[in-house]
Amino acid sequence: MTLTQTDIINVLNTARPVSIVRAGDGEKIVLESNNSIESYQLCIQSVMKRQMGYEPTMSEVEAIRQNLVSAYNGADIIGLPMQKNLADLNKHWKGVADTVKPYATTNKTCSIDIFYDMLYDGTLLDWLKEKPVVNYISCRKIPFERLHIKQVNHFQIAPEVKFTSYTGERHYPDQFNRIERWMDKCAIEGHVCLVGAGVIGKIYCNWFRDRGGIALDLGAVFDLMAGFATRGPLRGLDVKNETYKL
Repeated sequence: MTLTQTDIINVLNTARPVSIVRAGDGEKIVLESNNSIESYQLCIQSVMKRQMGYEPTMSEVEAIRQNLVSAYNGADIIGLPMQKNLADLNKHWKGVADTVKPYATTNKTCSIDIFYDMLYDGTLLDWLKEKPVVNYISCRKIPFERLHIKQVNHFQIAPEVKFTSYTGERHYPDQFNRIERWMDKCAIEGHVCLVGAGVIGKIYCNWFRDRGGIALDLGAVFDLMAGFATRGPLRGLDVKNETYKL
């Protein structure tokens, strides 16, 4: 069952707990990392080093993979590539759905670009306006107070290293292991919970949902809201794009 943007908005407006988790080529590569030595090496070079800035151990890679499996197994709605020009994309993008769906227990899907589309047409910010609480996990600091949100709880994680000059604490395992304790201190039940944390953080949506939250995997939408371009042909290290900056 493919949900439209209108369907997704209707789901969000019920204010019931939900976990919407997206899947792209990076997630496909990580899920397949145990297939062969070549698959594992591709995962390290094209995903892990890019997102983490270092080469994790084999056991860490498998733990991240298992968290990703759990994320899709527990998600209520999964965002998948559905572009009309999907046939023109590389094999990893084309194969996302076939790789992810066997791990899913839901038949509800939507476009991987759903939250980009909602940002572009103003729907996302309109929905967020005047919400009493927003909880979010992202490397970006977003001024949600400008949307007249009274309480904002932010867990700031390490950024995707390829697109920043960050040097500091690691997302995995250091920050990862503290996030559930942080969640337990936040007002989550019935409130908005936003995640932009790469392959490592897909599971956070389910953790939020299990605490009663409305959890959305925004991904790099956070970058646009912060005024940076990390996707598309003009992306790069600390490249600015303030078109959708909040």
